[in-house]
Amino acid sequence: MTRRPQGSMLCPHCGQPRTDHDGADVLCCAAAWAQWHCRQCGETSVAFAFPYGRCPRCGGPLALSQSSLDPGPDTAAIAAVRTAFEIELGGRAFYQRAAVEATDDSMRALFRRFAAMEGQHMEALARRHHITEIPPTPEAFGTELAALFAGVESRPNEPGNLFRIAIAAEHRAAGFFLARAARARAGSAEQRQCLQLAAEEHEHAQTLSTEFRLWRERQARRGAARPTHAPDAPGPASFLNAAELLLAQADPSRVAIACGTEYLDYRELRARVSRAAGAWRQRGLRPGDRVAVKLADGIDWVVAFLGTIWAGGIAVGVNPQAPEADWHHILDEAGFSIIVADSDAGTPPPWKGRVVAVDDARREFAAAAQAAPLYVPADTPAFWCHSSGTSGKPRAVVHRHGFAREIERIPRERLGVMASDRLFATPRLFFSYPQANSLFAGLKIGATVIVDPQWPTAASVAATVARMRPSVFFSVPSLYRSLLHAGLAPALAASGVRRCVSAGEALTPSLRQAWREATGLGLVDGYVTSETQVLVLTAEPGEDGLRPSPGVEVRPLDAEAAAAGVPTRLCIRVPTMALGYLDRPAAQAEGFREGTFCPEDLFVGTDTGGWRFAGRVDGLVKVMGRWVNLSELEEKLAAGVRGLLEAAAVCVPGSDGDQTIALFYVARPQDRREVEHDLRDRAAALPPHQRPSSWHALHALPRTATGKLLRRTLAGMLAAAQGDE
Repeated sequence: MTRRPQGSMLCPHCGQPRTDHDGADVLCCAAAWAQWHCRQCGETSVAFAFPYGRCPRCGGPLALSQSSLDPGPDTAAIAAVRTAFEIELGGRAFYQRAAVEATDDSMRALFRRFAAMEGQHMEALARRHHITEIPPTPEAFGTELAALFAGVESRPNEPGNLFRIAIAAEHRAAGFFLARAARARAGSAEQRQCLQLAAEEHEHAQTLSTEFRLWRERQARRGAARPTHAPDAPGPASFLNAAELLLAQADPSRVAIACGTEYLDYRELRARVSRAAGAWRQRGLRPGDRVAVKLADGIDWVVAFLGTIWAGGIAVGVNPQAPEADWHHILDEAGFSIIVADSDAGTPPPWKGRVVAVDDARREFAAAAQAAPLYVPADTPAFWCHSSGTSGKPRAVVHRHGFAREIERIPRERLGVMASDRLFATPRLFFSYPQANSLFAGLKIGATVIVDPQWPTAASVAATVARMRPSVFFSVPSLYRSLLHAGLAPALAASGVRRCVSAGEALTPSLRQAWREATGLGLVDGYVTSETQVLVLTAEPGEDGLRPSPGVEVRPLDAEAAAAGVPTRLCIRVPTMALGYLDRPAAQAEGFREGTFCPEDLFVGTDTGGWRFAGRVDGLVKVMGRWVNLSELEEKLAAGVRGLLEAAAVCVPGSDGDQTIALFYVARPQDRREVEHDLRDRAAALPPHQRPSSWHALHALPRTATGKLLRRTLAGMLAAAQGDE
């Protein structure tokens, strides 16, 4: 059960606690972004910090602009945090660039690992000091900037010089953190963090020194060539290839993928996937290399993605409309060997040179010879999907080839999906929910999977359903709600949909009832995470709570809390569970426990043994000393209010520093006044600790690309508005 610090005041800048676990004041840097002037090119830039304090355009030294030099009580402390952040930003940028420039496989892997470690250090500093945005690596960054910081001459033509720069930079960073720890309060969280960072930087320097010695020894005795990929022959029974397994059992003549007017049967899909694998190998793809598929949904997406897995690479679906900062974050983290995209626009160097335009990829696939699948152990990484980012930057979730062995079990046994079905999911394929439950499961069952390149709206989805006539429909509550409000829901049943599935966010009882009344179809409620892929918890209409799906084991993390009817997290065991997160040891330890995955969502048990969603950990808040479930509060206030489209409750600091609730809502323009009147009437009948203290009309609620509500964004909007008053 999640327990919160008692009496912790919230910061007015970011809404996070003002004190740490020791009760010490936390220095918040959320509002400390500054304006910088480059002494070399004269350009002005704005950010909290830049790698090594250097200009993102030309690499020259930066100085704070006069407008950012206002003295204050925390000026010196913020400057120290900024310097630490500059070091970690620079370290990550250097290692990522070094991985690109390295010509040796072991060097490349080592630098990728250290880039991820520096990213973890940045996240630790960001959490400690409430830095809400981690600036992306500037396009102009080069390894010579790290050489300047480290005090080492940059010799680009000498590969070993990358090691010298890295070792010197790690020693210098360790020295900074030790000096900072000496000035911090004895025993404080800040001192412990600085000492830990210093020890890790020192350990990094030692590791790099050892690796440098081994690298020089290998260089001295190099000569024997080694194959670029494992033999293309099946291994023991424990070896498999996930892409091959997904396409192995279907009727070759049945339609596998339908997209607009284009149809591929299973025979042709298998041939295209194997030719894509051949094309990737011709481009030098090696086992374990990462390929980004940054495309709209369609046949090209499916072929490029499965072709990567077939070849032994790691496929990564990326939102083609990802914000620039998120895309740069993913690039810094991943170090892709190939990026398939419509164009290289928005992709900075050095990855810009690795972009393969989709038209060129299509031609290369068509011209390549078919390649045999690479068979690997079941725990070998096959693909990544990114978490939706509701709690911060997207995290890469690493899935193994073994996922394909039982990916179809729940859709087949719980949803009744058959080879004769036509599956259509409205969320995009870079999202785990449609990827696993429609695409992967549909292919394994031998059904027809419908894909649509359009970004989903109520109108576009209704048109696709009318034209393509799916029998099984996967979507999210926000889109089901939009279809109802637009009057388009009845057309789905009329077009032949027999099964409707909802997941991705909580399905409210009022929405479920409204859908049945409008369409005559019941909604299957599902719970899915990027880490588990499949619908691990499901509820048919009329069932009391969500129940473990076939092959899934569930237990409460806090059995005592569950028995008392208190919300608790669940531990979930499922064969399709991810290996874990890419280079996120803290998140790994928190989420993956003893062979189970423990998401940050809360559940309460029902009288009949089911589980009812009770919000996220950050959705259970304490107001006036009483717990409030924000999801339940939204349903109490909003269900059945005429003219109301959706509502969201957020916990924010009140004028006296105590926590209070703000309600954001979206209504039809002509009904806005009546909607707020009805909401206020309902709130007046609630206990005082559940009553919102402020009301805010919006044109739309902020959501992730996968439809999840962004409560933190709402809280930030309110804090910014109050700061401007």
